[in-house]
Parts: sequence; structure tokens; C-alpha cells
Amino acid sequence: MCTLIISLIILGLTSLILFFTGYMRTGIHYLTRLAHQQHKQVRMSQRPKRIFLIRHGESQANVDTTLSARMADSRIELTERGQQQAIEAGEKLRSIIGKEESMYVYMSPYRRSKQTWANIKKAFLPSQILTEREDPRIREQEFGNITDLQKRPHELEDQDRLGHFFYRFSCGESGADVYDRASLFLDTLFREMDNGHHDPTQNIVIVSHGLFMRLFLMRYYRWNVEDFDGIKQFGN
Repeated sequence: MCTLIISLIILGLTSLILFFTGYMRTGIHYLTRLAHQQHKQVRMSQRPKRIFLIRHGESQANVDTTLSARMADSRIELTERGQQQAIEAGEKLRSIIGKEESMYVYMSPYRRSKQTWANIKKAFLPSQILTEREDPRIREQEFGNITDLQKRPHELEDQDRLGHFFYRFSCGESGADVYDRASLFLDTLFREMDNGHHDPTQNIVIVSHGLFMRLFLMRYYRWNVEDFDGIKQFGN
């Protein structure tokens, strides 16, 4: 009889322990999930008000497609029309941002991108520009041997056949390579946002190149390769 009573007591205590253990695990799981959700909400609240992607204005190479065979791509400048396009882009940007908001600016180190920003910023007060930073990760795709006019037709034919995302130019980059750069840049951008380096009430302006912009959007919105292939090149 005593043995039976002891067994029942042990069974009851075991059940009670298991009950509270399960309750505690459920509670810990709930608190962990709640903390994750709150952290996510905090991170989202630190995102900028807007992100603007701006392609450089018309460049010399947009007018003379053979120029890249004679000049380093990074040194190609804007045309007069490209300068005017950049001024108009600044006026358009000001009509959206206004005079009260500010911006953090990232630009490609290529000359045409820096010239584009130099003309855009004319529309703003110095106090509205919180930072200006060159970042080589947002530069133009490196086209390698496409600068050789004799090899160019074959390179472009292979690119059309194999796909603009995966095809890597000889001695250059593929779209996938630029995608990796865009991912690294975006990771840095998110990390700076999460660490409070950016005021969430302000804007981020990125002055870059057409292909980079499409791949940035692909990474940001998690598009697939087919989505990327369906996006037309942005105009100057």
C-alpha cells in the first residue's frame, strides 16, 4: 500500500514538473517571438523615409559608343545635355523632398556620376545634405574586352545568348557579380540604419548607373532572374 502511495506521489510530482516545464518552454518561446517581432518593428522604424535611385545624365559614351575603346570608363564625362538633365533631376528631387527634409548621398566614384550629383545638389541648401559619400561598390559594371571594338560584337552576341545576368564579359564582370556588390552595399546600408546612423525621417539618394540600379532593385525586392530580365534599362 505504501509503495502504491509513493508511486502515485512520484507520478504526480513528475506530471506537475512536466506541466510547468512545458508551460515555461511555451512562455519562453512566446517571449522570444515577441522580442523578435518588437526588434523587427524597431528596425523598420529606423528605415529612411525614401530611397532615391538616380542614373547619371547623358554621358559622352552614350553619344559615342566607341569612346570606351579610347578612354577609361571611369573618366567618361557628361555631355552638355547630361549636365542639364542632372540640373532638372535636382529640381524634380527638390519638388519631392522640399526644403525641410535632408538627405544622405551615396555616389559612384565614376566621373559622370559625380558630375551628375554636383549638378543635382545645386537645387538644395548645404544644410539639407547630411553626408556625401563615394562608394566603389555602386560603380558601373566592368565590361572588360567589350572595349575592344573587334571583340565587342561577339561579346554582345554571347551576352544575348547566355543572358545579361549570368554572362561574364572577358576580363570583366557578369550581372551576377554586380548583384553581389549591390548586396554588400545594401547590407552596409541596413547595418548603418539599424545602428542609428541614419535619421529615419530623412532620405537616401544613390547616384549610380543603370545596371546597378536594376540589380539593387532585384536584391531589395527579392526579384528572380526572370524579373530582372524583364526590366528595361533606365534612361539618363
